[in-house]
Amino acid sequence: MSHKSDQEFHIVIFPSATSRPRRFSIKRRTVRVLLIATLVAVVLESLFLVQYVTRSGEIWELETLRSEAILHRQQATSLSSAMEDLRKQLSNMREVNVRLRVMLGLDPPKVPPSPLGLGGKEESLVVPQSAGGMGGEGQSLSEVVAQLQQKMTWLKQEAVIQERYLQELTGIVGQRRAQWASTPSIWPVRGWVSSGFGRRVSPFTGEDTMHGGLDISAPMSTPVKAPAAGTVIAVGPEKSLGNVVVLTHGYGFKTLYGHLSKLRVKRGQIVKRGDIIGEVGNTGLSTGPHLHYEIEFNGATVDPIRYIID
Repeated sequence: MSHKSDQEFHIVIFPSATSRPRRFSIKRRTVRVLLIATLVAVVLESLFLVQYVTRSGEIWELETLRSEAILHRQQATSLSSAMEDLRKQLSNMREVNVRLRVMLGLDPPKVPPSPLGLGGKEESLVVPQSAGGMGGEGQSLSEVVAQLQQKMTWLKQEAVIQERYLQELTGIVGQRRAQWASTPSIWPVRGWVSSGFGRRVSPFTGEDTMHGGLDISAPMSTPVKAPAAGTVIAVGPEKSLGNVVVLTHGYGFKTLYGHLSKLRVKRGQIVKRGDIIGEVGNTGLSTGPHLHYEIEFNGATVDPIRYIID
């Protein structure tokens, strides 16, 4: 009987001072099993907590990576759009460059081939995003980034080429600007062209002669203007042309103004386009007030009408 008592735990509970005590007996084996079960439960709970914390960290890290991937795709989309705008601007610059060179009489620039096959149907380099935000069918994000880097390299090279062409054009336009400023391109006087350039019957001899300029009839003392920038190289009377002024403009151009009533410049004087150099007159062999206007280019007289644009 005592051996059985040693195998049990006795619990006595006194509900109150007047109540009969309540007795419970629990076998030691039962207590041992409960303790082992409790220990196992604690261990399992601990393992569950560790696993939960680990999984929570992985899920948080995964969400972070997913958010970063979405952000990178958005940045790639913006970068692709900006690069496409830049490509279009460079293409427009190239077209303007070609047109300007054609206008200036220059050969069009040699266009290097694009390694990206730009042109034709345009498609975005950005891969459509899947519902999970981590990609989708088609190219990976690393492939997209590689293509964007390749396109950026081409754009940089194209920008350098266009900058070089622009510098060339700037220099050429600077030279042409000086040439244009020296080209006699405006009327020296407004009036009626009474005799043009070329063969004509001389009003003095009646013979067929070559008229090397324009006769522009205008009222006496009408101001005569320089049609281009230049330097006065001759001023004074001439047997048949009366009072004359001769200008040299550079680039092979010289101009002559005859039958002037008054000379308003001196030899060696520098004039600009529009400066007054004399006044219409009737000096020399002349039938009435007019200006005899000649243009000489590289030593030969040419028709002034070819150069007058205003």
